[in-house]
Amino acid sequence: KVKRDDQVMMSERAWREGGAGTDGSYSGFPVNQTARLEDMEKGMAIQSGNDAAIALAEHVAGSEEAFASLMNSYAAKIGMKDSYFVNAHGLSAEGHHSTAYDLAMLGRAMVRDYPETYAYNKIKEFQVGSIKQNNRNLLLWRDPAVDGIKTGHTSEAGYCLLSSAKRGDQRLVAVVMGDSS
Repeated sequence: KVKRDDQVMMSERAWREGGAGTDGSYSGFPVNQTARLEDMEKGMAIQSGNDAAIALAEHVAGSEEAFASLMNSYAAKIGMKDSYFVNAHGLSAEGHHSTAYDLAMLGRAMVRDYPETYAYNKIKEFQVGSIKQNNRNLLLWRDPAVDGIKTGHTSEAGYCLLSSAKRGDQRLVAVVMGDSS
């Protein structure tokens, strides 16, 4: 079982495949150094840090591949029937796929099952060393009811958003996939 104050190593593999060696977003944690698990989670949620996602996967399961297997087990447990994960960060990869419905189910499960981790998604900025980055979910600045969840973009997938807002006792989870802007 992992704890929020665990020290997580930013491996060279996580740094290269999830950060410095890609066009994707990265958290900015230095390679071959450790950071608190909680900070890595924030780097992943707030800064879309693909490197942090891989480092966390390695810490939790020993490898990104083993973590993807855990992701698939959890997806099945919560009823995601049309998704298959091969990496921890969600960037395009052979065999890696999901649907808007499944991602909405994942968002709902995250709110319900992991409220402490979910809360990181509404933090508007996070600093690693001297680098301060803003949350990429611009809806957080436009509507105080919005409290997450995740933006994403690849040339293959287009612009994607898994968002959630709560007004009173009602929560809405929305998914946009494949947008051009």
